Amino acid sequence: MNSLRLRILFPLWLFGFLPAMGAAKMMGQPLDWFYGITGVLLGGGVFLAAYLIGGWVLKPTSAVMKGTTAVLRGVPPDSESAEWLPSDFWKLRCDINMIFAKQRQALNAAEQHACQTAQRLLNAERLLREAFTALQGLFAASDEGVAVIDAQGAIIATNAKLDEFLGKPVEELAGRDGARLMSAFAERFEDKQAFASWMERMTGSLDAQEQTQPLSTVDGHVYSLRTSPMRTDAGEVIGRIWIVKDQSQLRVLERQLRESQKMGTIGQLAGGIAHDFNNLLTAIRGNLTLAELTPSGDASVRDRLQNASHATQRAADLVKSLLGYSRSHNGQAVRKPVNLKRLLAEVQALLKHSIDPTVTVQMRAGMDVSHVLADSAQIEQVMLNLCLNARDALPADHGVIEIAVENVTQQPHGARPGEDADYVMLIVRDNGHGISPDHRHRIFEPFFTTKTGAKSSGLGLATAQDIVREHGGWIEFDSQVGRGSEFRVYLPRTEHVEAESDVSSPSLTDGSAIPAPLGMQTTVLVVDDEAPVRSIAANMLGFLGYRVIEASDGQQMLDICLQSQEKIDAILLDIYMPKLSGREAFKQLRAGNCDVPVVVCSGFIIDPDEFMILSQGHPPPVDIMLKPYSLDSLSKALAKAVRPAESESRRSATSPMTGSRPLQPALVA
Repeated sequence: MNSLRLRILFPLWLFGFLPAMGAAKMMGQPLDWFYGITGVLLGGGVFLAAYLIGGWVLKPTSAVMKGTTAVLRGVPPDSESAEWLPSDFWKLRCDINMIFAKQRQALNAAEQHACQTAQRLLNAERLLREAFTALQGLFAASDEGVAVIDAQGAIIATNAKLDEFLGKPVEELAGRDGARLMSAFAERFEDKQAFASWMERMTGSLDAQEQTQPLSTVDGHVYSLRTSPMRTDAGEVIGRIWIVKDQSQLRVLERQLRESQKMGTIGQLAGGIAHDFNNLLTAIRGNLTLAELTPSGDASVRDRLQNASHATQRAADLVKSLLGYSRSHNGQAVRKPVNLKRLLAEVQALLKHSIDPTVTVQMRAGMDVSHVLADSAQIEQVMLNLCLNARDALPADHGVIEIAVENVTQQPHGARPGEDADYVMLIVRDNGHGISPDHRHRIFEPFFTTKTGAKSSGLGLATAQDIVREHGGWIEFDSQVGRGSEFRVYLPRTEHVEAESDVSSPSLTDGSAIPAPLGMQTTVLVVDDEAPVRSIAANMLGFLGYRVIEASDGQQMLDICLQSQEKIDAILLDIYMPKLSGREAFKQLRAGNCDVPVVVCSGFIIDPDEFMILSQGHPPPVDIMLKPYSLDSLSKALAKAVRPAESESRRSATSPMTGSRPLQPALVA
């Protein structure tokens, strides 16, 4: 304001001083006095008057400017300025304040929005950075070689797996040129013509998307190449991605699958052969037993019959092992206390016929008892697999296989320190060439073998490990190249040892067979589709004093039991029969409220729980026998079935009952 006052002061002084000089000139007065004291006083008076007039004139302007400044600052003007402000100024002040308030509100909202937008951008940048890092990690860690090429043919990105496939870094082979990369691809495959024709078909169309058939490389591996276009949201093709995948392991798995399917077929065939062979053994063993019980004065004939019975029992054990290998049975293997010392002795005897006579087979066993709860046929299979593997690793001369059994206290796998348990350790040791360190982690893999040709299917150790794990144990091994290997099988030891019967001796001349309780009044229905098996069962039961009725299938059995008036005291039922199987016949028999005691016999191992379900609340089978059965086992099973009938007959002393009788026999596996 002072600067404005000074600006108008000089014009006011001139307008006040010059007229005085002009009036003096017109009055004829000399102008010299203006340069003296009088002029100075007159000029000073005019200047003071101009100054005062300028301040008075500028007072309203100054008040308006101060008021405007106050309004712009958002504060009321002072009282001195307010006196000179017009009345409309206050209305203007309210309007301006309202405008400023809206502007400040809009500015605050814009500032807040800008802060939120900045935070979103930061979060988006962080997420984008994390996604890019993850994408880079996936791209680098991919098991497939990947190359991304833009629409102009320039390489955008590749990964290390592609460098591994090409044998050299992509930058060294092709730089950033996609065409050179395709040429490098072609050089890796043996059939370059097939690759070139596929490549021409792919590059000739933007929409081409296809995978090659597996192609062999010059180093013997098998790869496939897949390509697909990259598109924007608008559908524009901006490049193409190429993926190289190693198919070598897949080829191995496909070959293993074919081998597995072939072994499964062989297993089914083995199960069928075992079933039929068990029926034949039943007839052979039964006839031998009956011939053995026939009075004869020739001791040599008796010895030959006993030797034939021993051979039959051994054949039955081999069929049982075959069934365990084929896994064709529905239930689990029957596990009983097994004396491992006796089992190793049998394995040693078998090895004498399976290996070269120049190989020494040694057996070592301690004085203490070594029993486990197991399926003897499966454990025998484990030991035979380990011993035959040891045989194949032996040197050309002075080969030694040592088998041993020891009782140990061992910490189970996965248990905490201090939780030791009692185990039986089976050992197979050889002085062969040993196992290479490169192969030790793979010896238990199915179909893995280092033997050439058709010497091995690669299933021996895998099968052994599965069997041992099913029995609650595990296998360990140590091996030194050139010095041999040692395999240790750990099985849980049991103290509950049942009385062992000499199953290998089927001679019954000591009279251990149990005759029919009620003589010829006891009737047994024999149900089997094999005529020789029915015949030998009928002869054996007739020898024991039973009256026998035969049925060739399950439907004929149901007709006899449910529709005829024939009194049946027990049923000897086969499982696998045409027309109507033993399972379905048993189910329908119990559904018809016929509770006649049933003894199940089969060439396969049967799960007792299955017949508990089929019984539907009625009595389950009294016993389950495996073919070939002996006269002793047959007599005991039938005695167990008809004993409740004998007791009831003695109590009732009435006419024979037809149909069913209320029994609750125990199921014996």
